[in-house]
Amino acid sequence: MPVVSVIVPVYKVEKVLHYCIESILDQTFQDFELLLIDDGSPDDSGKICDEFAYRDKRIKVIHKKNEGVSIARNIGMELATGKYICFIDSDDFIEENYLETLLHYKNEYSEYENIWCYFQTSNGYEFVNENDSINLSKIEFYSLRDIMTLHEKWLDSGPVCKLYSRDIICKNNLKFDKSLSLGEDLTFNFNYLDCTNGKILVINEFLYTYVQLSDKSLSKKYYPDMFNIYKKLNQMMRYYINKWNCDEEQIKKYHNACFYKYEVVLKNTFSEHNVQNKKNKYKLNNFILKSDEFKKAINNSNCFIHPLYRFAYKSCKYRFVEFVDKLISLKNK
Repeated sequence: MPVVSVIVPVYKVEKVLHYCIESILDQTFQDFELLLIDDGSPDDSGKICDEFAYRDKRIKVIHKKNEGVSIARNIGMELATGKYICFIDSDDFIEENYLETLLHYKNEYSEYENIWCYFQTSNGYEFVNENDSINLSKIEFYSLRDIMTLHEKWLDSGPVCKLYSRDIICKNNLKFDKSLSLGEDLTFNFNYLDCTNGKILVINEFLYTYVQLSDKSLSKKYYPDMFNIYKKLNQMMRYYINKWNCDEEQIKKYHNACFYKYEVVLKNTFSEHNVQNKKNKYKLNNFILKSDEFKKAINNSNCFIHPLYRFAYKSCKYRFVEFVDKLISLKNK
């Protein structure tokens, strides 16, 4: 039985997959299995997985029809045999001491059931190490009652940068929600946290590199159901915030997060991939601005909102928001 099962869902990454796999194989900690879940990739990604598996017996490749990243991760968890589980995205890469460092702090602070680390972003695959820029303590300690502080840091939103206990996952039958096209990671993490003792240790190092390719950006995609998805996610977050007795500061941070999400929804409507005419786009955004969810978010948040934007949002007319966009843009030129 390996100590760690590393799960990598693979889909259409033939040009960059080797960066991810090689960063895993080059780890200073070597007692792991690598599960490559080929999610019906139409390119040569599956073939590349097989080539790596031929060279290293720790690699297991699962070829399946395309069903999405959630099902791919769920299959990986079902097949994992390690004591711990790590998830890595197939177009990202990790520092060579990633596993070693996560396990070191898990062993040293065994009472902490959640071991996380920071990530850095890059627009390519050249080595980018920003660890020297961190001037804080080596580790940070949190609890469930700090969840929105961690949310502000983007640490709770993805399955990467975390060491999961396979035992906790199996005992509680935890799975990624395959019905969600967005935010399934956040839901999984909140459900997982609720099954732990709530103690969270964050390693203050950038051990994971998130490669920001253009097609990863929400602004480059169109999600017709984004508003409903974010409403569902926000309701889930509020449920746990109440259950974990978070204080007023965390609740304010929650409302800030809701507001920022709904801003993304408004921008998503005008994605270049939304084929609806402008009239329908304005109609949809006006509906969102009039919704109880948006009003509650903007009225209860304490983040800075430019007075002109606040007025435009409260007018419930998205054309006013666009007008303010143009004014602010002209002023900043």
